[in-house]
Amino acid sequence: MNAKVAEKVVEGVVAESSARAKLEGQKMPDFDGKWLREASKVEKFFEDCHQKGTLLVAYHINLNTTVPLQEDQVKLALTHLYRKVPCLHVCFGEREGILWIREATNKNVDFKVLPETEVNEVMACLKSYQYNSDTGPLWCARLVADTSSGQCEQTTSMVDNTSTGHSGQASPHIPDDNLVSFPHSYHLFLGFHHSIVDGFSAMKICGFTVTLLNDVITGKPINDDQLGEFVSREETMELVLAKKALIEADPLLMKKWTDEANLRKETESFFSRIYQIPEGTEEKCLALERQLDTTTTRKFLNKCRAERVTVHSAFTALADAALVELMAEKDAVQDTYNIYNYHSVNMRRYWKGDVSKSLGCHVSAVIMNTHTPRNINEIFWDFTRSVHQELQSKLTSGTALEEEAFNLLKPESRDTIEFVAEFVPPAYFTSNMGDVTALVSEGGDHIRVTCVMRSISNNSALGTCNHVFHTFRGRFLHLLDYNTRFVSTEIAESFCNKIFDNLSKVIE
Repeated sequence: MNAKVAEKVVEGVVAESSARAKLEGQKMPDFDGKWLREASKVEKFFEDCHQKGTLLVAYHINLNTTVPLQEDQVKLALTHLYRKVPCLHVCFGEREGILWIREATNKNVDFKVLPETEVNEVMACLKSYQYNSDTGPLWCARLVADTSSGQCEQTTSMVDNTSTGHSGQASPHIPDDNLVSFPHSYHLFLGFHHSIVDGFSAMKICGFTVTLLNDVITGKPINDDQLGEFVSREETMELVLAKKALIEADPLLMKKWTDEANLRKETESFFSRIYQIPEGTEEKCLALERQLDTTTTRKFLNKCRAERVTVHSAFTALADAALVELMAEKDAVQDTYNIYNYHSVNMRRYWKGDVSKSLGCHVSAVIMNTHTPRNINEIFWDFTRSVHQELQSKLTSGTALEEEAFNLLKPESRDTIEFVAEFVPPAYFTSNMGDVTALVSEGGDHIRVTCVMRSISNNSALGTCNHVFHTFRGRFLHLLDYNTRFVSTEIAESFCNKIFDNLSKVIE
């Protein structure tokens, strides 16, 4: 580790921590590789994507600490994390030709300390990372010291704009007036195979990591209790099968879904109308980042409440308005635009009982076709309310369950990516987790979390661009992952600029 990173901590703290690390290291059990259950269709899909190097998840946590982090402290905390979080100590295996989930046989944490010069490349690396599916682990961690930033200075701009479309520049630490006692800055990156986590699970794991690292620094004993449960999709599938029976018994409902599926196949790709990829262009997944300051975030949230819409609906309307402006600039003017957009849904919302400990991948999507008028900016909040009503109706009625049910009626393809690629990609995807502060935590006695960002690779026929957003510690954080097969960096930047320029106008 860099000398600045590894400088000696107060002698008593180091001695206590090292002694405890040796003691607790003796307790670490091997994973025995026992078979757990057959992999679900979603888990198989994401394993297929992993083998093709796409739909991999990466998280970036900015940390400030009271004392310099020691490499063995971080590794010990991550070893506890591996042992205590059930969805992390699993892998895949074939059993009589069927893909199963089993316990990992490799107990070694995939952790590296990287030089500061590599900080801008880490997220891109994690979004194309190859895990060992047969032994595990299906996750990894990277630590980079931030020796250049020092104490964060208060920022007054409405939008902190960090473009990773070219350089992959890492996001800066969010300004925090309470960091005087936490002068040491770090970037902690966590990468995940999507089969074992969704956004909810990954954010929980970020919180577990922060807590365990704080406990290791403190010298607090760490027990063997498991943090959460690795839950199968059984409860979701019971609901999906019930919907499937309804579709099969109702010819009108079957026709509705069949017509909708055919319409999607026939719809022209939205971005293809304004961007033709130059021949020979290398397909990449790049990213752009935006962060609102606390004042602007508060105004945005308050305006949404006053207009009786969700932040998600407002952002969807802003994205649609930006696309209409892009089309107009490319002389593709029409009275109304049909914009397909996919919205990630946490399927736990349909389960019974307490789901707070349910880890794993339980994500699906609601598909919207928003009929967006050319004059959307003149009627913005009225349009937003129509989006809100439709989205809430689809969520309440369980449209995502019906979508899965209808897909069960189709012939199964051996290659799930090719199967999905039969459909025209939507204009954009969204993944909104709301306020994640409670899931991640703000830190502990020795750690402050100043920012958490997330990203997912979409370098395949599956994806155009993904709007990934949430709030953390009073700030609205947004990242656009875009696939250069469909969206150029110029268009991606213009898309984001228009969204946030319009946001500043509609909240006044």
